[in-house]
Amino acid sequence: MNTKSWNDLAELSMTVDSSYNNLLLIDANNVAYRWLQRINYNNFAADYQRTIQSLSKSYEACRTIVCFDFGRSYYRMNMYDQYKQNRKKPREEDEAKKYEEFFAVLNDLPDSLNEEVLKFRGIEADDILAYLVKNISQNYDHTWIVSSDRDLYQLIDDKVSIFNLFSRKEITKQTLKENFDLSPTEYLLSRIIEGDKSDNIIGVEGIGPKRAQGLAKEHKTFETLLKAFPIKGRAKYIQNLNSSRDLLERNEKLINLKKYNEDAIVSGKYGEEPLDVLSKL
Repeated sequence: MNTKSWNDLAELSMTVDSSYNNLLLIDANNVAYRWLQRINYNNFAADYQRTIQSLSKSYEACRTIVCFDFGRSYYRMNMYDQYKQNRKKPREEDEAKKYEEFFAVLNDLPDSLNEEVLKFRGIEADDILAYLVKNISQNYDHTWIVSSDRDLYQLIDDKVSIFNLFSRKEITKQTLKENFDLSPTEYLLSRIIEGDKSDNIIGVEGIGPKRAQGLAKEHKTFETLLKAFPIKGRAKYIQNLNSSRDLLERNEKLINLKKYNEDAIVSGKYGEEPLDVLSKL
């Protein structure tokens, strides 16, 4: 298995020898859910490997790194004990058995892969992906992230894009603007305001996607939003926004991957050890 230790993580910035110079990052657990409804998982690892190889070829990747979740984020659970607590366990016996089988084969998957694998207890793939985008993507012509997770849209820029394996759609800076009329930074702000129901992160009361996107487009960044407080307006949702500074500051720490990925990484099982690695990159 090509699982990397924290000391190995520092070496990911090394130059690679290839006629192509694109980086492919796989949100491993997210991609694996493509196989969840299978009757059996006899060929799961082989099919998964072929899928990654096909993606690497399609995106002309000289390096492919597969990033796994390993339990819930210690960082976020310590900050907000309701994080992801809305995800109910399957109730039906058949469904429970299905999930048990799926996670068993998923747990063994890293041993079957030929690519570089990153998996650390108490650290989510989102934070590893954000760390790699922040620290090594500049060494490549373009970085592609394979995931359907919208939390990762904030990582998009001119040289970083996302491919959704389920919808078969590419999300670039241009298509993000076309679909939401927001830049990646504005999209992040909208998520901070609105919250994230899938992760049980509560947003400002009375503000849904449309209002959150409007506020994000107006204020651009989290910092400029806070500087504008108190925001003028008699509408109830504006009053709620003005009284939700603490909630917004908490949400920003939970959701802003680019800014807090190192905090999330250091909070995993490996404690302070990654700080030495990160300082040498």
